[in-house]
Amino acid sequence: MKSDFHRMLVFAQIVESGSMTKAADELDVSKSVLSHHLQSLEQHLGVKLLTRTTRRQSLTLSGQRYYQRCLEMKKLLSLAEEEVRNSDTDLAGTIAITSPHTLMTHIIGPSMCELVKQHPRIEPRLYASDMRMNLIDKYLDLAITVGQLPDSTSRAIKIGELEQVLCCSPEYIEKRNLSLPITETELTEHDYIANQWEGINVERKFPLNSQHTIYRFQSTRIGDSVPTIRMMALSGLGIACLPILAIKEELESGHLIKLTSNQVKLSAPVWIVHNFGTQVPARIRAIIELIKENARVKLQLKTQVT
Repeated sequence: MKSDFHRMLVFAQIVESGSMTKAADELDVSKSVLSHHLQSLEQHLGVKLLTRTTRRQSLTLSGQRYYQRCLEMKKLLSLAEEEVRNSDTDLAGTIAITSPHTLMTHIIGPSMCELVKQHPRIEPRLYASDMRMNLIDKYLDLAITVGQLPDSTSRAIKIGELEQVLCCSPEYIEKRNLSLPITETELTEHDYIANQWEGINVERKFPLNSQHTIYRFQSTRIGDSVPTIRMMALSGLGIACLPILAIKEELESGHLIKLTSNQVKLSAPVWIVHNFGTQVPARIRAIIELIKENARVKLQLKTQVT
């Protein structure tokens, strides 16, 4: 049993290091010893786990399945160690989280900083990205996701609603002679600043009473993050759909102008997603609670779903 578990831990390190050389350094063994270990493991299982070239390594389908089980074992080990150490009062270990830029700046980052101040042995790994990242592929503990969730076996906790607005600069309003609030919905003749995940032909559906108003755009400018899109909108390059949380000061100062009436609102649910099942390590429970607490202040919380 000890040998089998050791094999799983070593294989997980090989995958997460990205190369045999880096894994050997992390484990403080020679590369030849590690290569022999992998070969023995593949012979023991009777399958090929890794495909290696001189430049990169990649998991086979069998390797992906085996690695997922290795992660489950690592999580169980971490949970067992925390319980023995009574780690609710002495949290330690890495916490890897991805979230969109706006939420990282206003909620996730501050929550993590607060936790590390309370428990200095926590090792944060924070990845801001407006593109959804796979928990397993990127070795993440938590993913903060906005919008509809794909079908998945992961667990999800709703922490609030992120409200967004169509906006642009006063300069763009004057240049294009826009009448506010806008009433037309076909706006393909206007410059639209899209996040890269929106694509070229964009439809934004805003609830209005019991119906929906759909605004259609064609992207002429594209950014990879909310800060980039905000910058282009402030420069007068076009219309953007941005979270109020990210542009509150600009809306209050008039540097950005909301284009729709106050009755037209667009909000999307915000979720914490993880793969721990019901056995969540104490350090992960702690950061989840801090994120939920800060989200109650920053976001419009309607329901709580687990």
